Amino acid sequence: MTDMDVLLQKKISASFDGKTPAPSLPALCHNLLAEQKASWPDLSLGYKALASVQVKELRCNGFSVRLHHNPGRIKSTTAPLDQKSIEKRPCFLCLENLPEPQRGILYRGDFIVLCNPFPICPEHFTIAQIMHCPQSFEGMVSKFLKMAKDFSPDFNVFYNGPESGASAPDHLHFQATSRGVLPIEEEIKDRTRLEFVKCIHSTSLFRARHLGREVIILEGEDCTTIGDALTNIVSAMKSVLASPAEPRMNLFCSYAGNRWQVMIFPRQRHRPSVYFLPGDERILISPGMVEMGGIIITPIGKDFDRVHEELIRTIYAEVSVDEETVQKISAALPF
Repeated sequence: MTDMDVLLQKKISASFDGKTPAPSLPALCHNLLAEQKASWPDLSLGYKALASVQVKELRCNGFSVRLHHNPGRIKSTTAPLDQKSIEKRPCFLCLENLPEPQRGILYRGDFIVLCNPFPICPEHFTIAQIMHCPQSFEGMVSKFLKMAKDFSPDFNVFYNGPESGASAPDHLHFQATSRGVLPIEEEIKDRTRLEFVKCIHSTSLFRARHLGREVIILEGEDCTTIGDALTNIVSAMKSVLASPAEPRMNLFCSYAGNRWQVMIFPRQRHRPSVYFLPGDERILISPGMVEMGGIIITPIGKDFDRVHEELIRTIYAEVSVDEETVQKISAALPF
């Protein structure tokens, strides 16, 4: 038995392989969170802090966001993402660097489901690759779709690109959050917001309208077909955005009624201009999937007080691509 095997055995409290009929992955996650709140003081404190988060809704001429003053998210919001800074710190998602009390669920043999100690909603998990490897969506399409199905019906899963909100761009991971927590989930139920673009075999491609940021949506019941469509869209984004590596993007996936829905947020910037202003002018908003989904995290109190509707629209416009770019992405698809 290798040292990694020994460490893994120590850190695993349950396993899910997709074959054993019970318990379900959501049931295992609920149990893990309850156990970890009792045995891991820092996690318990994180959820107690979440209960006191200040929230207010901003209506932004056609869509809404919820502003959260969540001081616990300061490390994520301000995480230095340059290569030198990353190399200087230990990877906080590697098994050997996890806090001693932290335990997880072995997921399909190569990921570990962990309770996020800085939650943004009542149940928030990080799904980290067991082996240390860079944050990259390449080769992960089928795993991503399978995760969405496995975590349903209680959770959705999402992915932050290494230059689009991932606070650990050096370690492959996904996240799972309680279903229905993001405002955009409710907004796109209004089908009048969805502009049909094309049908790709049995998968439907839409563009979401009137949300202040560009969103490409895939819907379908066949895992292979929707996976192929997602792969081709990411490839088209890389070409249109002239990305030497993975294109900037956030991905969100839900599974319900034997049907997948994938939201793709093409990005042109990681952080908005207000993030880089000097002194007191600076506003610490660093959009990842959560922010693109409509929950704007402000870890600093003064930012919570002064962020307004027009600023939200400006931030979305700066970090998202425009409609013309989405049209070019659609035109670049090989079908």
